[in-house]
Amino acid sequence: MLFDLSGKRKRVVQVVYAALAVLFAVSFVGFGIGSDASGGIFDIFGLGSNSDNQSGNPAFEEQIQEAEDKAAANPNDEKSYAELVQLHYQAGNDAVEVDESTGQISMTQESEEEYQAAVSSWGDYLKAAKQPEASTAAIANQAFTVILQSAEPTEVESIAKDAVVPAQIAAEDTPGVGPWAQVAQYAYFSGNTALGDEAAKKAIAEADGSERKQLEKDLAGYAKAAAALEKQIKKQAEKGDDSGAFSNPLEESAGGSGALPGAGAGLPGTPTPAP
Repeated sequence: MLFDLSGKRKRVVQVVYAALAVLFAVSFVGFGIGSDASGGIFDIFGLGSNSDNQSGNPAFEEQIQEAEDKAAANPNDEKSYAELVQLHYQAGNDAVEVDESTGQISMTQESEEEYQAAVSSWGDYLKAAKQPEASTAAIANQAFTVILQSAEPTEVESIAKDAVVPAQIAAEDTPGVGPWAQVAQYAYFSGNTALGDEAAKKAIAEADGSERKQLEKDLAGYAKAAAALEKQIKKQAEKGDDSGAFSNPLEESAGGSGALPGAGAGLPGTPTPAP
């Protein structure tokens, strides 16, 4: 992965959960699909088990070390890499700070590092896996969602190029409005307009009649936002200006009325740290 989250300021991300499938789900806030949830649902998914969590969970650290040792002994062991994707993502959830009364999440340095480790492990998993499993892709997809919402504007395109792969695998396994709309969004921000349009059509085809018009509007908005961001970055690069005068549209819309996917999924087979 060509991005680095170390040393960044804490960022606040509003995470919205909506059930679109029995095993796992990806929701789009702006489409009015599903419902908002906060508080107790974080306990269900193991997110932010301590509101003032500042240190690593020894149980996760031990399990991660065991999986890393297995992967080092056998670089082609896809199962070990899949375990690392799950463990790092769960450790990231465990390290965030959650205000259970509002559902607001404060990303800590540790949680950012764990989410980055999860997507890095996903890259290793892809190299080893002959046929990537949708359940592992779904977990990597959630890690990418969090990372994209806290990324610098200039990082969005490169991260989205990696994020679209697990998003597409998950959508093909469990199709729906949210999954395909998320593929479209990531594809647009990665610069792959053709894939974005294709995924957008699939999302629209899955939508109910009452949702379709708003969905079409939102998807067109994603394409425009992605094109505008690319234009802003090129313009600033030409000027040699690195002052960061523009922002990440994914971060701006997270949890607001604008519409970008919220992170959240019931993770099949998510490891539980031993007491």
